[in-house]
Amino acid sequence: MCTGDRKAFLDLYKGLYRSLSVFGLRVCSDPDVVSDTLNQVFLELWEKHEFLPRVDQVESYLRTILKRKILKQISHQQKLDRVISAIAKDGDLIEMPYEELIVKIQSDDLVKRRLSQALEKLSLQQRKLIQLRFFEGLSYEEVARLSQMTVRTAYNTIYEALKVLRKYLIH
Repeated sequence: MCTGDRKAFLDLYKGLYRSLSVFGLRVCSDPDVVSDTLNQVFLELWEKHEFLPRVDQVESYLRTILKRKILKQISHQQKLDRVISAIAKDGDLIEMPYEELIVKIQSDDLVKRRLSQALEKLSLQQRKLIQLRFFEGLSYEEVARLSQMTVRTAYNTIYEALKVLRKYLIH
């Protein structure tokens, strides 16, 4: 699968989907969350197949990834619920004025666009490590293992990438 063999990937998917689903349901009782997260795991697995390390215990490896993603999803939903509860007043949400909503959306789009442009200034390796560390929430040790480098090298590469991003985003 790591070499891009689609049949191997489909065999992996068919062979492990059910057992990973059952495992996921033990972590989170919401079948929609488990199904969505598991599909996301397999999608990311295929998208990053050339960067994956050789793994002997594939099911254990995928269980760990699935569990982390489910817990991250639950945490995100809980934060969202707290924010909604905080702005709720007597059970009714306070509505944001239309103009304010438009300004917020536009500023969010501007931030996303600038971040995207800043990420383009990084090398492919730096982008990959930033993606793993900040967008996927992996630790430096996990980033290093997936990238087949030392933890120190991963840390230094990410540090240099952050300096470039900071420089580009501040100006």
